Amino acid sequence: MFNKQDQYPPIERAVMLQKLETRQVAIAPTAQLAAIATCPNPLKVRQYQADGTVTERWEAETPDVSALSDQLSTCLSQQAQQLILATTLRQAQALQQSVQAQLNQIRRDRAQPMVEQMQWIAAAAAFANPLPTLDLLATGAINAQLVVDLGAIYGQTFTLEQGKAAAGTLAGVMVKLGLVELSTQALSALLKSSTVTYVAGGFLQGVSAAYLTRLAGLSLIEFFEAQSLQPAAGTLAWDKIGETLRAVFQRTGQPVMLRGLLQQAIARFQNLPASSLPSTGAKTDSLAPSVELAAS
Repeated sequence: MFNKQDQYPPIERAVMLQKLETRQVAIAPTAQLAAIATCPNPLKVRQYQADGTVTERWEAETPDVSALSDQLSTCLSQQAQQLILATTLRQAQALQQSVQAQLNQIRRDRAQPMVEQMQWIAAAAAFANPLPTLDLLATGAINAQLVVDLGAIYGQTFTLEQGKAAAGTLAGVMVKLGLVELSTQALSALLKSSTVTYVAGGFLQGVSAAYLTRLAGLSLIEFFEAQSLQPAAGTLAWDKIGETLRAVFQRTGQPVMLRGLLQQAIARFQNLPASSLPSTGAKTDSLAPSVELAAS
């Protein structure tokens, strides 16, 4: 569409029109260029009076969109059915996206309590059986079960073995991105401002396990939601899980978020009876913490 053609002198207008038509043929060979003037400049009118005086005035020009109107009429008469079908398809796709978004919200409401439950199970296990930090996710079945359970909510079926493989992939990506080390360092720094009446290693391990399990769970939720909005993709694009993990970590790894997790952990563990912890074969009385997060 060539608008404001009235602002070009006739010769320049013809040259510009020819150039635009040449470019258009390369882009859309079957389309036609419409030269229009939707808001033409006013025209100066000079009027000579009988007494020899001259008066001038500006007259508004009528918009010229006839070329565009003709093309639209032709298009509607020739392609009415295709245009209706295309509009219906867009509306159906928009409705599908809206329904899927609402369904994902329902699924998220079911999934988040499950993630929270699993994070504290992981915390209790790591608290009673401290492991090297880098093995918190890779050595346990908790995240494998989380993959299976969350997958079931989002219509993805995983066997336990497939869940273990997916959990291993998550752990590997976390380590590769440095998220395990960064989160543990951040939690350790926050614990330095806490009053702890026992050796804090087990507690740090427990909170780290809780956070990393939460990170994995929330990332899986977002990953499954994104995949559900692209049903044509077919298989899960696990190669994109790293982007999701990084985005979730940026939101949940902030000090204020980690401090909130520490406070929840303190509230859960400070009165936790030894009998409720997983058995380690050793005395667990010394593991009962009494901690108080200092104001910062």
